[in-house]
Amino acid sequence: MKPGGAAGDDVSPPRPSRDRPRLAADEAPSPARIALEEFFASVFVRIVTGFILLDWIGRRLIAWLGDRLYAVFDRLSGWISGPGHHYVDVGYPRLPEAVAMVMVPTFLYWGFVRLTERRRVRELGGGRRGAFEGLAGLGLGAGLFAVIVGVLALVGAYDVLGRDEWAVVQWSVPVAAVAFREELLFRGVIQRVSEERLGTWLALAFASVWFGLEHADNPNAGLFDGVMIALFGGVLLGACFLATRRLWLAIGVHAAWNFVEGGVFGTPVSGYAIPGILRTSLSGPEWLTGGPFGPESSLVTLAVCSAASAALLAVAWRRGSLRPPRLRPSRAAGRTRA
Repeated sequence: MKPGGAAGDDVSPPRPSRDRPRLAADEAPSPARIALEEFFASVFVRIVTGFILLDWIGRRLIAWLGDRLYAVFDRLSGWISGPGHHYVDVGYPRLPEAVAMVMVPTFLYWGFVRLTERRRVRELGGGRRGAFEGLAGLGLGAGLFAVIVGVLALVGAYDVLGRDEWAVVQWSVPVAAVAFREELLFRGVIQRVSEERLGTWLALAFASVWFGLEHADNPNAGLFDGVMIALFGGVLLGACFLATRRLWLAIGVHAAWNFVEGGVFGTPVSGYAIPGILRTSLSGPEWLTGGPFGPESSLVTLAVCSAASAALLAVAWRRGSLRPPRLRPSRAAGRTRA
């Protein structure tokens, strides 16, 4: 019997439910916080916010930080090589800007997720598994483009004219670093967020088309080239995200592809003439070589990458990563996102 109570009486104080812990008055969410969560529960609002951060603001911050990092690189070059030595500016793009192209988008995306979704940035996590996915992406991107060049060489459309100094790869390092901003924007924001309402297939199509249009105004580009980028690049990189639900595989594929395309095999990268270790020439019809836009507009590229995309989408399907559309918005969407 408990002290102060009669036999059989339960005078123990009621225990708070573990399923519904009570919050003190000063711990309850403020009206401002609730309003902010409701505002960012909108898929449209989050896509627009992410686009402004990673495209408009991101580009300007990258240019600003790159200029200041150039002075840092110049000073480090003097310390390492001795007085009178300076960091060699190889023109735009430069290595300091490559560093900025990784740092700025990563920081902005982390802030975007923490602000609008109030969760850990799991798509940039994964520990050892995430690191393995990034390395696998580097191998896959380089391997796919090597296969494409091999096919072009076999049919006589790709010829090696000579070699250049290895230092020319400095041009391709920033081109590879562009993958961080583009993958965080197109796969991390546009595809991932739109998937909440559109479902997997419509979100993949939406992000791929936007990705293609973004490249349609590149030098030597047109609408056809943008369509090809959407069909092979947008779908391939989107499938990389779906297969892992992290961004590392897509970032690795994109970065390695950009690097070897110009820096190793010496072909145009999305319409840009990038010097590479190999000095090469493409000859033949544009449907085969891609013309001045480069092999990304070749039907060979479309065939090779479509096969890889199908394999990755099959992996995503087996892992249960495909999601149906949700036509009606949920008031709790902003607080329950994965």
